[in-house]
Amino acid sequence: MAGRKDQTPGLIYPKAPGENRGLFLRPAAKIYNFASPFDTVSLHRRGIIRLIEIYRQRRNETMANPPESWKYHSGASRQRTPRQPAQSAQPVRRAPARRAAPRRSSLEARYAPQAQKRQVRRPAPPQPAAQRPVQRRANPARPARRKRRASPLPWALAALVSCLILGFTYVWSAREALPVGADVSGAVSQPEPAPAPSVGECVFRSGGDELPQEVQDTLTEWFVRCYDASARLEAPELDDLYGPGAAAQEACLLDEASVDFISQVRAMQPVDLTMTGFTIGLTVEETSWESDGGCTVTLQEDDQIQFAFLNGRTSSSCGIENTFTFSADGKILAHEKTEDGFNLVRDVYSHQSSSGEAGIKSTLSQLMSAAKSDVDKLASQRQEYLANPSGQSSIQACNMAYDRQAAVDYARQWVGLTAMTRNPKWGIYDDYGGNCNNFTSQCLYAGGIPMDIYGYDTQQWKWYSDVPNSYSEARGRSSSWSGVDEFYTYVNENSGYGLAAEADGNLYTAQPGDVLQYGADGEWKHSVLVTEVVNDANGQPVEFLIASNTTDRIDWPMSAYAYADVRLIHVLGYNN
Repeated sequence: MAGRKDQTPGLIYPKAPGENRGLFLRPAAKIYNFASPFDTVSLHRRGIIRLIEIYRQRRNETMANPPESWKYHSGASRQRTPRQPAQSAQPVRRAPARRAAPRRSSLEARYAPQAQKRQVRRPAPPQPAAQRPVQRRANPARPARRKRRASPLPWALAALVSCLILGFTYVWSAREALPVGADVSGAVSQPEPAPAPSVGECVFRSGGDELPQEVQDTLTEWFVRCYDASARLEAPELDDLYGPGAAAQEACLLDEASVDFISQVRAMQPVDLTMTGFTIGLTVEETSWESDGGCTVTLQEDDQIQFAFLNGRTSSSCGIENTFTFSADGKILAHEKTEDGFNLVRDVYSHQSSSGEAGIKSTLSQLMSAAKSDVDKLASQRQEYLANPSGQSSIQACNMAYDRQAAVDYARQWVGLTAMTRNPKWGIYDDYGGNCNNFTSQCLYAGGIPMDIYGYDTQQWKWYSDVPNSYSEARGRSSSWSGVDEFYTYVNENSGYGLAAEADGNLYTAQPGDVLQYGADGEWKHSVLVTEVVNDANGQPVEFLIASNTTDRIDWPMSAYAYADVRLIHVLGYNN
């Protein structure tokens, strides 16, 4: 370190007895305590700054108290005094400077043996300014000596050693943190993919202001997640919206399984039932409060959906009742929904021998196996129809025509878009198992099919009042008017006067005004009216739009139902 500008000129630093040469390495052991081995950037910065401070402190201490081990170059002291201002205009004659001993490199000064044996003078005590010898002017004939610059080697070595220490510490700490043979490929955190943007929205039509904000947020998030999953034909993730109890977790599994089942059934259909947009409306009907701050909310759900295959056309449904139970912090504790997919999953689950996740998996497996068989059966019917369309027509005779358009118009009139609409002239059976077959019977009657009061009770089709009546008289009502299975039995057993129809024909012979019935596991649950036939690019039927009550739907795709088993009741007319 000889010859630095900030040191006393002429002094060198030989190794003193017991002195450690690692000027930059020795303080590093104090600085790098490795308390935070992964903070390499800030650790390196603090280390370098601390090294500079230690070096300056040691330099100042050494200059103030020079050790006895210091050696000097031969020749006069190189200490300079401030230049005195000139006393007169006459130039001062200075003695020629004594030639100093040749400088040697710091390595020679430190390690060469002869450097220790040189005889050097000790510095003379300071003299008063008046007694100091006059410095001689340098010999102009001698070439000027270039000032020696401080070597950057120590600083470079310090930086290199610091980087090595930090790197070793980082590697060693990582090695200690991971078990032997651990796979580090997954240790690097990967950014989670951003969730797909929603294609719809959820709004409160009424009653939402009465609910706490936490409950409103949970309801909105629940419906949007379910519909977004259905839009992509996927299963939703809802677990963070439910409470921690066993009952709440079971409700979560059932809701996720219901949406998943509906999505899987739609994915098997011949048309694209993904959604390009949706709007969900919620109408709060009743709210009851618990002593612990929780509440139970009953609401009606409606939706307007754009299915991909309909190219922007809107399909609507309403009258879907939901009952949620919330904790005080807005988490779902229980939920029931009166909609075909949710009803079907809960019904099958209730008959499982196991509960929880195992029972849910068994339920989905059983339902999906039956749904696949039903979808394959419908695909086979379509192939038969395409192979021989004319061979699928009915030969049953009737003497009066059926006004299909009048039946469809009536259906469109008495199906609500955001709230249920009912004709007050007829009975309403939403609270008695559903109003679906009552609605289709009204449509057939609007199309000209007369009431049939003749024959046994299974051969009658009538409604004059809500009172059941099986006698052959124009009073009361028959079970076939409002019952799904009972209407199917009437179609098969009736002859002569009244409705002329054919059951269980090829589904793809359906026309507007015909009746479709849905079922599962051999149990028929729902009746709807066909309002429109959707053809493919070749002009052949590929899908049907329907209208129904309980749930109320209009322009709804036949294949969008969770019920995959469908049978046709093809209305021909009637006999007078």
